[in-house]
Amino acid sequence: MTSRRNVLKSLGLATLALPAWATAADATPALPPANDPQYWKKIRDQFMLAKDSIFFNPGTVGVMPKVVVDKMTDYTKYLATHVADWAYKDDNKEEFISGYNNLMRLRTKVGKLINANAGEIAMTDNVTHGISYLANGITLQPGDEVLTTNQEHPGGRGGWLVKEKRYGVLFKEVAIGKPIKNAEEVYHDIINAFTPKTKVLIISHMISGSGAILPVKDICAEASRRGIFTILDGAQTVGHIKIDVKDIGCDAYAGCFHKWVGAPHGTGFMYVKQDKMKDIWTTVASARWDNHEDEGFRFTQRGTGNFPILKGLEAALDFLFEIGPDRVYERIKFLGQRLRTGLKQNPKVKIFSPADEAMCAGITVYNIAGMTGAQLQDEFWNRARMRPRASGEVFGVRHCTHIFNSEEEIDKALAIVTELSRR
Repeated sequence: MTSRRNVLKSLGLATLALPAWATAADATPALPPANDPQYWKKIRDQFMLAKDSIFFNPGTVGVMPKVVVDKMTDYTKYLATHVADWAYKDDNKEEFISGYNNLMRLRTKVGKLINANAGEIAMTDNVTHGISYLANGITLQPGDEVLTTNQEHPGGRGGWLVKEKRYGVLFKEVAIGKPIKNAEEVYHDIINAFTPKTKVLIISHMISGSGAILPVKDICAEASRRGIFTILDGAQTVGHIKIDVKDIGCDAYAGCFHKWVGAPHGTGFMYVKQDKMKDIWTTVASARWDNHEDEGFRFTQRGTGNFPILKGLEAALDFLFEIGPDRVYERIKFLGQRLRTGLKQNPKVKIFSPADEAMCAGITVYNIAGMTGAQLQDEFWNRARMRPRASGEVFGVRHCTHIFNSEEEIDKALAIVTELSRR
């Protein structure tokens, strides 16, 4: 009889020595050499993207590499076939059992990516959940102020609006530029909005609607001096730019993996400083709700979840680490800057991302005079089956670049912009 361990090994689910590419269905070749002139083309071949279209929208939902899809489907098949052999003990080291297992192996890898201890990491489904846990869990009094900007995603705002209506806290927004001129401008916009009543600052590390990377280290330092609890929305940063939460100095950080990391949908995390996490109440309570020996486990244990997507998430993280996060960040920025450099040559184009390249990476928001966002999005699709995302009537499109894109695709997009500008 085939043992459970042998079944797992045959699926590539238990042997960490196997390369992250390996799957039962289709073992993927090793990464190309770093000096291979076809390096990024070969990396593109690791994705299952259709050859007849070009995807420029990982800022909404990313692209899973083939290895991620394989790991997820292999584990789904394993559970459907060998569920009677499935281990379910809390301390089992081989399988991810969402809702019971502490997912320490995953949390350790996430900690490595953002420079945090595994105990400070809780696994969540997305950024909205993480920020909602913080909004529900932080104790505030009526009249206490929560400050944010006027360019936040609804998922970063909703939990605080509930808290305002239910408990009488004050939810305030400060207006920031679009485009933001420079880091000093946005720093002063936010800092000048602090009052003695400000208890929480919740802002995006990177603004979704412009791609602006905020000077969060300086902002968090000033907030900390005033005793303000700082939370960063990292929906657009994880797998996109380098994150070091210890260097930034924020109290909490919420991120997701389904955009720039290329993990399955419904995967995210919440980081909270070790000395601050103990004071945050649990929102979704299970057996570990009041166990402070592993604070991250307290929030990770949220009931039964989707086991196969955790396998997919680990494969996505391994894929990122095998390429090298810094190399990924550099490639994304290189393509984004190539796009912006070309757009700046066109007098009919208005760019809503910062002019300062130090505040930009792979997101560029722009429009062509006389066009709406929907019109520009449709023109890209109709002319070349390119898919950036409309960003409102005025702001045109949000155009994201990633490692599965190429210089040729960027140049082709710029040629379309030039054609449309002549109309």
